[in-house]
Order: sequence, then C-alpha cells, then structure tokens
Amino acid sequence: MKLTYDMLGAEYLYTKAAVIKAQSYEDDLRALLAQYTGDEATLELFRATKLARFIPTDMKVVEPSIIEKAAFKYYVGVLEAIRGRTPGIAFKIYEAYRAAIIARDIELIIRMKNVEGKIAGAEELIYPEAEEVARARRLAEEDVDPARILSAAGMNKAAEIIKKSRSIDLLSAAIDIEILNFFNEAKKVAKTDTGRDILGARQDMFAARTAVTLATIQLDREVLAMHEAVLETHRLPKRKLLEAIETRDVETLERILIGATGGKIAEGLTALDTFISSIRKENRKRAKSIFVREILSLDVIAGLLELLLLDAEDAIIIALSGYSKQPKSIVAELVSF
Repeated sequence: MKLTYDMLGAEYLYTKAAVIKAQSYEDDLRALLAQYTGDEATLELFRATKLARFIPTDMKVVEPSIIEKAAFKYYVGVLEAIRGRTPGIAFKIYEAYRAAIIARDIELIIRMKNVEGKIAGAEELIYPEAEEVARARRLAEEDVDPARILSAAGMNKAAEIIKKSRSIDLLSAAIDIEILNFFNEAKKVAKTDTGRDILGARQDMFAARTAVTLATIQLDREVLAMHEAVLETHRLPKRKLLEAIETRDVETLERILIGATGGKIAEGLTALDTFISSIRKENRKRAKSIFVREILSLDVIAGLLELLLLDAEDAIIIALSGYSKQPKSIVAELVSF
C-alpha cells in the first residue's frame, strides 16, 4: 500500500513555489505603466523588463505579437520549472493552468490550417514542445478534421461541440468551455478557501466569456446541452447565466456581470471587460496572500501559477493598449495591479 504525506509534499512545493514566485515581474510592469506613453513607443519599454530575453535584440520595432509570445514563453518557463514536481492532487491545479496555455496553440494550429490553409510553424507557437501541441501539428499536416485534432489534444468536450456544430465558428468558445472544465476539476481538489477562490475566479472568467459569446449566436440545442453539462461557476449565478444564453438575452447577461462588480461599468470598457478586470485585481491579491496564509497547503501552486499568468496577461494588455493608443486610464482599469 502506497502512503502519501501531504504535509511533506506541501512543504516541498511551498519552498519550490516561493523561489519561483520571485520571477514575477509585477514591479517591471508597474514601472512600465508609470512611463506609459499611449503609443507604440510603450512597447520599446519592454526591453527593460524580465521579458527582454525573449525579444530579439536586432528587432527595430517591437510589435504586440512579440510581447504576447515573450510573456507566454516566460510563463511556459515557469510551467517547465515545476513539471513533474507537483505532488499529489495539486497536479490537477497545475494541469488546468498548463491547459490554458496549450489551448492557445491548439486554436492557432486549427485556425491556420482551416482558414489560411497553412501549417503553424514551431516559431509561431508558444509551447511547441508540449506533446499535445506537437501531436496537433502532425494531425494538421495529415489534414485531419478539427474535432479529431482537439480530441487528440485531450480536449474532448471542445471536440464534441465542434463536431456537432460542423464548423469552427465556435472554436474559441468550445476551447473556453474545455478550459472551464479543467478549472472545475482543479477547484474540486483545492483544500483551502483562498485556493478555491483563486481557481473559482478563473472559473467565473471563462464562464462569463463563454456566456457572452454564446448569447449572441443561434445555437443548436445539443450544443447548449453540452455547455450546460460543463458550466460551473464560483460566484456568478449559474442558472441566470444559462437562462440568458438560452434566450439570447444579452442585456440581462450584462446586468449580471455589472451586478457582480458593484453595479458600475468602468469608463471605456464593456460589462465583460469590467467584470474580468475586477476579478483579476482581486485574484492578484489572493495569489500573493496564499504564500502567507497557506504555507503548508498544496494550494500554493494555484497562487504561483495565477500570479505569473496575471503577469503575462497584464504585459499583453499594456502592449496592445499602447499599440492601439488607448489612454492610460483605461489601461489602469484593465491590468490586475
């Protein structure tokens, strides 16, 4: 009979996570935002951050796609640093955060093949060394249909939706539904309130995004049923979300999201943007606090990966905002710090 020692595993994981936590570049992003110029020059400021090693030194003009790739490459480095070193049930949490990044590559592979008729090159992907991504590329080369590519990547629920809809119009929503399910499973294994809140916030983000997408589309009843079978929320009202989707009531859906953020939409943002930016800010605080509150819990892995994922998302927000000349006030609302 195999014995497991959760406390020993947690002690080991905490030490590992605390060391990697130092790789957060929140301070870099705060400094960058303080210098935000509201134009393309903002992107040049990333050369002075921890992302610099992923930005080609001979590149004369830094584009948002370069920052996006750099931010996610940095995040993959964190995933690789703890790969195979996540004890016990904490692996479910690791798996959810890893799947969120792999999904980006799988979607790109499918879209390039089916829209542009091209095979995504390794240099265009974030995590080409991941076995799911490598397998998806091989199948795309063999002209396999999108549903089979998703299934081979372990995204069976997304595959079912694409197979039923018989097009890739719902690809982004189908993949979001799949990732939502990963976070459903991750939250089930969390042992602390803080850990459940961190993972639940991600649940609500994906639930809100899919709800907004699906409420604007005429859906097949079977697709709606598949979504309903997977949908779980943390603080959002699940039944009200489903009713708004089924009736395609976008106004009610927006009221739900606005109500969850204190009843006010931030200037220049949509209800969805306001909702997501609000819970991202809360989640950064939780991700930091778990290292103080739950030092002997495997849930510290959620705090670590959430913190570094927020960094990546914030870097992309700042880059895209500068490129599209958004005012600093809007960027400040969107970032999580």
